[in-house]
Amino acid sequence: MKPVVPQATRDVVLSEAFRPFFLLVPLAAVAAVLPLPVIWTGLVGAGTVGSAAWHAHEQIFGCLAAAMAGFALTAFPSWTGTPPVAGRPLAALVLVWFAGRVAFWLDGVLPAEVVALADLAFLPAVFGTALPALSKPGRRPLDLGLVMLGLLAANFWFHMTRLGALPGTPDAAVILGLDLLLVAIALALGRILPVALGAALRETGRKGPPRLSPGRRHLAVATLVLFAIADTVAPASPVTGWIALAAACAQLDRMVELHRGPALLRPQVLLFYVAQAFLAAGLAGLGAVALGAGFDPTGLRHLLGMGAASLTVATVMSIVSLRHTGRSFPLPRAVWIAPALIVAATLFRVIAPEIAPAAMPWLGVALPSALWAAGFLAWLAVFGPWLVAPRIAPTAG
Repeated sequence: MKPVVPQATRDVVLSEAFRPFFLLVPLAAVAAVLPLPVIWTGLVGAGTVGSAAWHAHEQIFGCLAAAMAGFALTAFPSWTGTPPVAGRPLAALVLVWFAGRVAFWLDGVLPAEVVALADLAFLPAVFGTALPALSKPGRRPLDLGLVMLGLLAANFWFHMTRLGALPGTPDAAVILGLDLLLVAIALALGRILPVALGAALRETGRKGPPRLSPGRRHLAVATLVLFAIADTVAPASPVTGWIALAAACAQLDRMVELHRGPALLRPQVLLFYVAQAFLAAGLAGLGAVALGAGFDPTGLRHLLGMGAASLTVATVMSIVSLRHTGRSFPLPRAVWIAPALIVAATLFRVIAPEIAPAAMPWLGVALPSALWAAGFLAWLAVFGPWLVAPRIAPTAG
């Protein structure tokens, strides 16, 4: 019997970590927004975890975690000069991720302990694979490594609450996971924004490397770390509300650095700008809720996850796929399709409960879910052919 995937294609896909994981992200996105039909069939959610926590877990620890793994295991070796993971070790990582997703989809059929072990295996495997880069002196990305450990701890807490071994709720653990993912994004942007902005300046005829303030970057990250801690320890406290507002201001302050005339309108800059706006708006809204405002906190969490995090991830995947397949800026025009669908999904999810609560099942759940999944599938249609084709020219990391 001939293999389904030709050997040459398998070799290309397993040559760099971003290739298989970025191919899997859109599929995981579709799976993450289909929990209710599966729950109705009795395959999942048999009293172990609610549908909302199930869905949120798969968005964060399934879909977005795959994107983070693809980025980290591609960028870390490039930054530190350590050998990248490829071939069979990379295939093993993909299988570990896939086993976790299958186990989680069979929650309620498989014992909860088996589901937990299968799902918890992925992030430690990624961290272990990244350890040579994290332990190398010099430009080691230790900050991102620590956040990766935090995400591992949040997922562990998620499963332990389900098993009754630790206090708290799965929802609280998922929220911590989202907060830490936002910290990871803020850290990664410190390395990606100079590349994206520099390319945008060249495209618009402006010379000179972009100068970005380390202080602004550190403030944006530090306030998000404080928010993650406060949001876990005392989510309803007014102190947490003020920290959220401070974090929102820090993100807005960081956006000022992107005001570079026509360069702001290039996709690799404007998409980050919109994502930062979603992040600031979500944090400000949650801060206002903690101080007594009557906004829907669930919608605001979606502004952070479905909007800010997902839009940033899609943009980062586009830039990484461009540069690490040997291509150079500008990005293809079709790059706008996926972000447009993600933005539309986010706006429907956030606005529907405020203006049309009776239509929430369709306008606030079904339509945003379909648009969000379609956004990632559109991304796959544009960039998927690059991921399965050989690199066309050498490129810097």
